Amino acid sequence: MIYNIHHLHCGTLCPICGPLFGQKGLHAKVVCHCLLVETDQGLVLIDTGLGIQDYLYPQARLGHMTLRLGRIEQNLDLTAIAQVQSLGFNPKDVKHILVSHLDFDHAGGISDFPHAIVHVLSNEFNATQNLLSVKNRMRYKPQQFKQHRYWNFIEPSQGDAWFNLHQVQGFSLFQDEILMIPLLGHTQGHCGIAIKKQEGWLFFCGDAYYSHLQLNPKNKLRTLDTLERIFAENNAMRLDNLHKIQSLAQITTNIEIICAHDPIELARYQP
Repeated sequence: MIYNIHHLHCGTLCPICGPLFGQKGLHAKVVCHCLLVETDQGLVLIDTGLGIQDYLYPQARLGHMTLRLGRIEQNLDLTAIAQVQSLGFNPKDVKHILVSHLDFDHAGGISDFPHAIVHVLSNEFNATQNLLSVKNRMRYKPQQFKQHRYWNFIEPSQGDAWFNLHQVQGFSLFQDEILMIPLLGHTQGHCGIAIKKQEGWLFFCGDAYYSHLQLNPKNKLRTLDTLERIFAENNAMRLDNLHKIQSLAQITTNIEIICAHDPIELARYQP
């Protein structure tokens, strides 16, 4: 049973060139928007943003190039564990972590919750073991999570339909009130997470899109599209899933759609 959903600000990056991220100005503001869900099976963290060790040992954890390009704001208060504590919870009560994918700005906080079970698509975890390509070396930092002991590797097989998408087959841990929805393309095992609310759903799309403006297909953000194409592991699949998300946004009124990095979307939920 879902009791409450909290929206967390778990890191800020300020890379050069706002238009690359669908924003204006010299620098973009790229937030790490995560969720904390109160359930009858303990606290569930959706993505983890940057972790304590990323701030304390940035060179060792993230590398010089990531720090130079990402321009990460140094603020330990913007960690999932600090956010959980600020809400009055014990971090040990985080029993499950669902990650959209294992890019460094989504997986950094895993090491701050050593007793939680991390649920991830198996093909996403497998991709982190192959660092031969420059793209994978830039996005994955296995030192963030290689010591973690508790994993649930989920096969990306399509199960029952969820609106115009499909949920992962066999993931019924939360009685179908939290669903993992494959949104492949950005990475090999990227997925969204759908959370049942009293009325409708909240659909966290991770990096399937970057700006709320993209939910309207009439908005043409060519610079952002170029960046997403460069980041994508499979751009055709990325575009196919983006079009499905856009259709969902246009025809369905009982689904709140959010992504991981848009500061305007995050601000909607901040006091």
